[in-house]
Amino acid sequence: MLIEFKVIHLPMTATEKFGEALYFFKCMHETVNNIKTFPYNLSAFLSALRSITFHLQKQFKNKDERFKEWYKRKQEEMKNDPLLKMLDNIRDEAVHEKPIEMLVRSGPRLPEEGLETTHFEATLGNDDDGNILVRYKVGKDAPEVQAEPITQWVFESPEERDVLEACAYGLGKLQDILEELQQISQSS
Repeated sequence: MLIEFKVIHLPMTATEKFGEALYFFKCMHETVNNIKTFPYNLSAFLSALRSITFHLQKQFKNKDERFKEWYKRKQEEMKNDPLLKMLDNIRDEAVHEKPIEMLVRSGPRLPEEGLETTHFEATLGNDDDGNILVRYKVGKDAPEVQAEPITQWVFESPEERDVLEACAYGLGKLQDILEELQQISQSS
């Protein structure tokens, strides 16, 4: 049996958009070992992150004269932040031009006690769902062992920025802006 109901949509706020960006950031962490879903979550994260400021402007632009002055300064700060600018440019490219160019570095998580050997082989691949699969063997005639992958995504650029670190930085910057605005709003 299905019961139909209608969800009443409330106006989207900058804080709710921040929650959306945070959700996709968490999804990126959960899918870091998947070559199909990690890029989807990154794209969604970048779009949500960028839309925070759009919603911020829509919320406050015509309601508070102090917001206009404050936000003008914030816009200038964001434009002059190389990492925020890079994230915005990557989002623009992903939405309007081409897929995000990234490098993937992955390898086996080795035992904490380490390995002692004169021969080590590792193979890397993925299954049909995009999950990264890592196997290794220690010794020429030893059996292959499936290992948990350790994966790092890097934006393919001269700086080779770690994707998760860059996204965490962007999220932190936008969180700071929202918190600063909240303090300003409460002081009036």
